[in-house]
Amino acid sequence: MRTSFLLIILFPSFLATATGQQKEKPASRAAAPLSGKWVVTGVYLGTPINGSLELAQQAEKLTGSFEGDKLEGSLTGNSIHFLAKDDQGGSEEGTGTVQGDAISGTIKYINSFNPSHPVAVPFTARLVPRHHAGNPQRHEFTPTVFYRQFSSTNEPVLTVAPGDSIHTTTVDAAGTDEKGNPRALGGNPETGPFYVETAAPGDTLVVHLTRVRLNRDWAISDDAVVDRGLDNGLAVKMKDGGKPVRWHLDSQRGVATPEKPA
Repeated sequence: MRTSFLLIILFPSFLATATGQQKEKPASRAAAPLSGKWVVTGVYLGTPINGSLELAQQAEKLTGSFEGDKLEGSLTGNSIHFLAKDDQGGSEEGTGTVQGDAISGTIKYINSFNPSHPVAVPFTARLVPRHHAGNPQRHEFTPTVFYRQFSSTNEPVLTVAPGDSIHTTTVDAAGTDEKGNPRALGGNPETGPFYVETAAPGDTLVVHLTRVRLNRDWAISDDAVVDRGLDNGLAVKMKDGGKPVRWHLDSQRGVATPEKPA
């Protein structure tokens, strides 16, 4: 079964697994130059893909990297152009328009193994905000949506800053909450995702669980063993398995016992 828990999100480094962001008033180019780390989201054959763009701006000249490939480019008015090359002869050429702290346009990918078939991918990019110093916040979060797969397309349910903590709860593998109410289809539904400000693809997310505890006094399972764990003899003994088992959970002693022992 699932439990309630508290997350501490540390400052040193982070991993971006989602596409959400805080809604802020776009900054002017004078106040927010292109220098910095950008999160790039493209759509390839209907599938969103994420990447990282790092830019250093000196007047109209741009240098930096795209997905680790060295790039050079230029900014003319609000029009941006850059060309990045990898070590195998492939390249990524981007053209777009800058609006506030966002860029939109097209990236043309040339694979060194198939250079005669370039791929054009529409993209948007947002500037990763710099971390602002302040006291860490504690968030009390009650989930209402439970995703059943890990995906960067899942909308973040909460935005937090590095160093913040989250106190929340989960449902069990069958999607049932602490009161026994069905909340989601089974298959290990997830609480989250949580969006960490200043995080970007390629960063590492460090999470500390400060406390994990049960949120009810019962659990369910069955008495089956997965087929790949059975030999011929055990398979015969377990032929009538698969029956549901309800357990009583003693959180004080840390002991689980069947409510109806066999």
